[in-house]
Amino acid sequence: MVDESEQSSNVDQWSDMAAWIVESLADKPVGFLFEMGPGDYVYTDDDEDDVVCVQVQMLSDGVMMLRRSRSVLGRLLIADYSSVKLPLDKWLFNDHFEDCTDGYLFSRDLQLVADTCVTWFRENWGVRSPDDLGCEYSYPDELLPPMGD
Repeated sequence: MVDESEQSSNVDQWSDMAAWIVESLADKPVGFLFEMGPGDYVYTDDDEDDVVCVQVQMLSDGVMMLRRSRSVLGRLLIADYSSVKLPLDKWLFNDHFEDCTDGYLFSRDLQLVADTCVTWFRENWGVRSPDDLGCEYSYPDELLPPMGD
């Protein structure tokens, strides 16, 4: 018989993870990239299995683009980080990104983005614990060093 405590959804752990994601995304520069998926996953070219993952990219004016997928998400070469005219807080499904199988969202709301990430893993894919996940940060490169006065 399985102990009921072993079957819990670890709500406290998941809410802590959402808080950690909020903290991880706060005050990041345009171009910053946050990616999360199974901690033990190793990509191979012939891999046909689903691999649940998310990617958050910082755009201008505090807007984030969250992409959710069941396949490995590539890193976009974004032509413009402008957030003008983007539909905020509306889930989009339109095959705009070939690797983004389950939609994307533009938002300034850190908590909405964090909660969407947590829900994607916890509710839809049965990830038992945040400990099963791994993440990676990437900061944008500076083309020129800062100029002195």
